[in-house]
Amino acid sequence: MDTLSNIVRKYLTENGISDKFFEKYIGCSQSTCSKWFSHKVKLTPEQLEKTHEFLKGKHIKTIEEVLEGE
Repeated sequence: MDTLSNIVRKYLTENGISDKFFEKYIGCSQSTCSKWFSHKVKLTPEQLEKTHEFLKGKHIKTIEEVLEGE
């Protein structure tokens, strides 16, 4: 059975995205996210919402956003 954490793990691996980037995006400490991936803790409702946004690609910046940040 694919849990959300397993799906996120596959998504990160397939897209070459680091755990650190994901952790920063959803506002999760490294230790908490590590425990979440191991099914030892649950994320907060806010972190779960950000996780779903992440999986929908909302973390990807457009070229305009990248250039604007220079």
